[in-house]
Amino acid sequence: MADNNFNELLIHTLKQIQVRLDRLEAKLDEKADKEDVKAMEKRLDGRIDGLDGRIDGLDGRIDGLDGRIDGVESRLDRIESEIGTFKWVLGVGLAAMGVLIALLKLF
Repeated sequence: MADNNFNELLIHTLKQIQVRLDRLEAKLDEKADKEDVKAMEKRLDGRIDGLDGRIDGLDGRIDGLDGRIDGVESRLDRIESEIGTFKWVLGVGLAAMGVLIALLKLF
């Protein structure tokens, strides 16, 4: 479920980036007569590199969250197995007490 939310967030972010890049491209077309196109391309490349850095940072966070989720899953598995063991031991103990009480009633 967390993957779907992340994927939706990533798609939404990429769509926003695309819209912003489209807007910047439209502005470039308008200002091409007024400004040097190469300077604008440099500025765009710098912004794209900044966005790439942000995406890389998100990848690191996601990897960290995956590790934490795996840790929680292993803890839950351990707890479930311990609960099963406790139920088994409790059942055996109650059965042993029943047998002991039945033997004591005979004497």
